[in-house]
Amino acid sequence: MSWRETLGVTPSTETPYAHNTQNARKPVETGNCADIADSAYRDSEQESSKLLEALADTCKGLDISQAEVKEALAAEDIEDWRKGAISADTLAAFARSLVQRREMGQGKRPEHYTEQATCKHCGPIWLWLSGQVLGCPWCWNRIADKPITRPCAIHCGDCIHFERIDHPHLGHCAKNEPEAIAGLWDTDRRYCEHFLPRPQRTHNNHPRPE
Repeated sequence: MSWRETLGVTPSTETPYAHNTQNARKPVETGNCADIADSAYRDSEQESSKLLEALADTCKGLDISQAEVKEALAAEDIEDWRKGAISADTLAAFARSLVQRREMGQGKRPEHYTEQATCKHCGPIWLWLSGQVLGCPWCWNRIADKPITRPCAIHCGDCIHFERIDHPHLGHCAKNEPEAIAGLWDTDRRYCEHFLPRPQRTHNNHPRPE
């Protein structure tokens, strides 16, 4: 995934940024192939070193190293940086997003996620805005089967992991959440980081044609 996908920006929102005019490509002079390859290797090493230097400032105060940020950059990201299409501010935002993504993967709520919202796929979630959303950053946790921090309790019967037994209200949790010997009551309310909403059924209220 590129930095644009991670930060949710389009190519038109980023203006060229000349991080170092000396990084411009120079025409290759005719010479021995081995010399050309060796020169290209040295240029690559210098470029990598300069990128790590730039990322050192980017990572100050963050719980992440410049090597980790460099590893997360896609090949096209590094090419954009080489051409001056990624500014220092963009790199800093990318590094912060990596730290946030890692913490969210551990089930931690970002400090600015202060509003209660509902995601179509994840259920009740913490977000920076309230209301209904079709997708959210917690969807990464859902796909990776990681915990999702909840702002409220949920009903077990509304969860896809609730496996109903031969009883009108009882069932068991497929995620092995704690439950009584007889199981879970479908209207029980509890805090659950593994809750995922059942798909809503659509009802056709139109009369059947004769």
